Amino acid sequence: MRAAQVLTYVMGGLALLGTVVVGARYGAQPAGATVGSNIFTFVLLFLGLTYGKNAGSGTRIASIVLASLHILAALGAAANGRTGGLLPLLCAIALIVLLSQRSAGAWFKRPRYAPQPGHPGSFQ
Repeated sequence: MRAAQVLTYVMGGLALLGTVVVGARYGAQPAGATVGSNIFTFVLLFLGLTYGKNAGSGTRIASIVLASLHILAALGAAANGRTGGLLPLLCAIALIVLLSQRSAGAWFKRPRYAPQPGHPGSFQ
């Protein structure tokens, strides 16, 4: 699961970096368009931040659906002649492959136990 989490961080970081570069070079309106075109990536980044905490099967399924929508959006942009989406496209495909594995499903369905008082990780 760590690989999928790191992949969402990479995708989100690249999208954020691209937005900052576009904003610095071309202005606010193109930067806003860049944010709009990367909205799936930013939501995936938010979901990736929850993978290590209380993420359940819903988080996994939502990540797969968003990565699929990201792939469709990237293919649509490529069909319209806009390039620059190959790396995010490949990352989204890799994310779907990682999250679709049986081990990923088992990890997201694992039991979670509250820390017992007096044990490491408890706040008492």
